[in-house]
Amino acid sequence: MSASKKWFAFMATMLFCAQSALADVVAAWNFNALVEPVPALLVADNGHGGLSLADFSGGLSSLVGTDVNAVSGVLAGQALTVTGLSQNTKSLVIDVDTQGVNQLQFSMAARRSSSGFSSLLVQVWNGQLWKDVGAISASTTQWQSHSLDLSSYTFIDNGSLRLRVQFSGATSSSGNARIDNLRVDGNLIPAPGAIVAIGAAATLGVRRGTRTNATEAQRPQSTQSETTPALEKEPAKIRAKKITKKPK
Repeated sequence: MSASKKWFAFMATMLFCAQSALADVVAAWNFNALVEPVPALLVADNGHGGLSLADFSGGLSSLVGTDVNAVSGVLAGQALTVTGLSQNTKSLVIDVDTQGVNQLQFSMAARRSSSGFSSLLVQVWNGQLWKDVGAISASTTQWQSHSLDLSSYTFIDNGSLRLRVQFSGATSSSGNARIDNLRVDGNLIPAPGAIVAIGAAATLGVRRGTRTNATEAQRPQSTQSETTPALEKEPAKIRAKKITKKPK
C-alpha cells in the first residue's frame, strides 16, 4: 500500500472514531424525583429541555419506574403515569435546545394496563403543523424501550426541537400508561476548526505521499554493473622486446 493510501486509511479511521464518540444525550427525563401533585412543567434531568403537561386535566401520578432506556448510571425510580378515559387525546410536549447537534433520536420506556392507552402517537412540530413520526404501542406485561429516528427532520438540527406524545386508546377510568426514561439523543456537530484541521492533515498526507512516490521514481534504478561482478578484461598482450647483445 502506498504512503498516501495508508495516510487516507489512517485519517478515515480517526474521523470514524471521532464521529462515533460524538453521540450524546441532548435532554432526558427519568422522573425519579416526581412527586404529587405532578407539576405542569418538568425540567430535564440530563441536558437541557422542558416537558409540559399543561394539556392534561388531571389523571397524572407517579408509579414504580424502571432502568430500561435510562441514561448510564441512572437507577430505577418513579415513572410518569397517565390514567383515565378523560385523558384520551391529551399530549405531553417537550421543547429541546438542539444547538450544536444533529442526527436526533427520540426514545422512551413504556408499559400499560390492559385497559390503558394502547397508542402513544409521537409528532414533531415543523413550524406550521404537527407531523407524525410514529406510534408506540406499549406492552401490558413488561417495560420495553421504544425508539424513533428523527434524523430525516433536518429542520430540527442545530436549532430547536418541539415534540409531543399523544395518549389515546384507554377503555376504562382506571386504565393507565406509564412512561419512563424519556430522552433525546444526537450527534455533536464538529466545530469548523476541527474540520479544517482534519482537511489540512489529509492534504499534508497527500503531499507527503506524493513526495515519497516522486523520490522513489527519481531514484536511479540498479544496473547490472551494481549487482553483477564485472568480468575481467582479457589481459593486455605485452610486446616482447628484441634483446640484442652488444659486441664486447
